[in-house]
Amino acid sequence: MESAEGGRVTSLRRQLLAWLIPAYLLVAAVWMGVSYRQYETNISAFMDGQMHALANTYAHSSATVAGQPGVRALDEQHVQHDGTPIVQLWEDGGRLLATSWPIPSLGLQPSEGFHTVDADGQSWRIYTVLSSQTRVQIVQSNDFRQRVILDSARKSVEPMALLIPLSVLLVWVATLLALRPVDRLVHAIAQQDERSLEELPLSKVPRELMPLVVSINGLLKRLRNAFAVRQRFVQDAAHELRTPLTALTLQVEALHHKLGGSAVDAELVRLDAGIERMHRLVAQLLKLARQEAAQPIDGSTLVDLQQLVKESIGSLIPLAEKRAIDLGLEATERAVVRGDANDLRSVLENLLDNALRYTPAGGSVDVTLRRDGGEVAIEFADTGPGIPPELLEQVFERFYRVLGTGAQGSGLGLAIAQSAAERGGFHIELQNRHDQTGLVARVRFPQAILSLT
Repeated sequence: MESAEGGRVTSLRRQLLAWLIPAYLLVAAVWMGVSYRQYETNISAFMDGQMHALANTYAHSSATVAGQPGVRALDEQHVQHDGTPIVQLWEDGGRLLATSWPIPSLGLQPSEGFHTVDADGQSWRIYTVLSSQTRVQIVQSNDFRQRVILDSARKSVEPMALLIPLSVLLVWVATLLALRPVDRLVHAIAQQDERSLEELPLSKVPRELMPLVVSINGLLKRLRNAFAVRQRFVQDAAHELRTPLTALTLQVEALHHKLGGSAVDAELVRLDAGIERMHRLVAQLLKLARQEAAQPIDGSTLVDLQQLVKESIGSLIPLAEKRAIDLGLEATERAVVRGDANDLRSVLENLLDNALRYTPAGGSVDVTLRRDGGEVAIEFADTGPGIPPELLEQVFERFYRVLGTGAQGSGLGLAIAQSAAERGGFHIELQNRHDQTGLVARVRFPQAILSLT
């Protein structure tokens, strides 16, 4: 996984599991190995004890071979698979007197005690003991011993093997639970924006994350202060500018009456237009500052979109008439959305104002309210110059204006509309018309916040 900057993103959860699960499996493998060694030691000691006891029984029994009890004939099934011990009786000279199963290549061992010998392609465990007249030798298959050890060890680790998947799942769940505070912290941070920079809660925060949360809260506090200073500056500056601009407007009107002559009037008209642009800029700055300072809305107010569109158009009809622009409305849907009427009006009026200002005199702007799949959309289609495709996202930035259009503006209209749309939970899209005759600005209202009548 890679981040947007191209760097590789590591997952703390995956790193923990990448260490915990192999470590758990390693411990399980070591435990199985230790268990095998314990079974090997215990079972070997038990069987050696049986061989020792059996040898002593024969050694202390009747002195003659004929009197030896219980040396019965065996077969390969008993010797190799059942592990029945083979009893051999030898003379001191090394002659075999009796055996319960013949092993031609296995002779009498030179000393007493336990021995491990290979004979006839098999491995044998041997115990030799001396008596007064004979030597007793007990022989047992080592293959049988290994099978018993392996079967016992396998049965002991079977529950462990069955529990490994469950244990891995428990490790996974435990990791998820251990990282839940991190997920809550990420969620709390994701809820922050420039209008609601609340401090992160310190309850249920692990000790290891406490310094990080405290540092983030300090950063959020500094950001709150910075945003508050900026908002106060914009509001104060805009309010302070309104008074001298109003005075300038009145002075220009007075000069119109006092001074005559077309040349003077032309200069005053240009001055009046400049003052009007400054008035509009100040008004937009105030509107933007109020939006940024506004509290989040609860979205419980029902707003009639058709009525709101008609009101927005009505407020801008003078601008359309002044520029001889054909402003039309097609609204066949009765759509009701949950949201803030002021934010909705700000979006619609700024998009419509933008369309009217960038449409040449004599052009047209068509407003449409319609269904679009499972949503309702409002479209503003103008016959202006459009926007280069690579600049469609940049035009939402504050004070950004597309050069070469000749339209007057401050570069704040689309930024204000975007800010209001984000608050209300709806989306603005800009798209050049397919016939290359202008721009289409579309506002989508998702079904999640929409009810139709």
